[in-house]
Amino acid sequence: MKIYYVDAENIGIDFLAEKNVSVLDKVFVFSNNESITSECEKRLYIGVTGYPVGKNQADFYMIGHLARLVSLLSDKEKGAINFIFCSKDQDLLKALDSQCSLAGIKAFSSYPAENKRKESSSTSKPNTDKNNTRKKGAKKGVKNQSIESLILECFAKPSKPYDVQLALGLSKPGFTKAINKLIKAEKIKRQSKSSKKWRKVGSVLSG
Repeated sequence: MKIYYVDAENIGIDFLAEKNVSVLDKVFVFSNNESITSECEKRLYIGVTGYPVGKNQADFYMIGHLARLVSLLSDKEKGAINFIFCSKDQDLLKALDSQCSLAGIKAFSSYPAENKRKESSSTSKPNTDKNNTRKKGAKKGVKNQSIESLILECFAKPSKPYDVQLALGLSKPGFTKAINKLIKAEKIKRQSKSSKKWRKVGSVLSG
């Protein structure tokens, strides 16, 4: 089964006509555009709308949506699903890929073809020693790590903490605890040009 995540604000949906999408596949189309939402209904796609209007809000919503979805999948389902992320936004694609990697999902790719990362990113063998260590760890620790990683990927672009918290639907106490850890670990830093925005350390602005 294939699950498509489509950044319609960035790439539209016309290209899907060439993808031979099966009626058994799920296609999540993220857009607040009424005409796109209407077209999704005709094609039996799942239109995801209603998120806040603003820079990067659709990106945050897609990342949060994917994180919630993969958290509900069983190990068997994770092995049977192939995720396809559709966008020209490299930072967004990396963040979505990261969520799949965190969840142990190996089958994922991106579209258009020129955005596709090396096959090794989606087909590399899992590290058995690390996996065994994680299994021995407390479930709470794994959950907290996933939240911190999710927040970190949202700061691939300069963003206000409140916007990230709102988009991911996290409680203020939980978000504050996680972001303080990231700041202390020097994984995110305040932008020099805008004191209200923070950015993931080492991330590069895309053209």
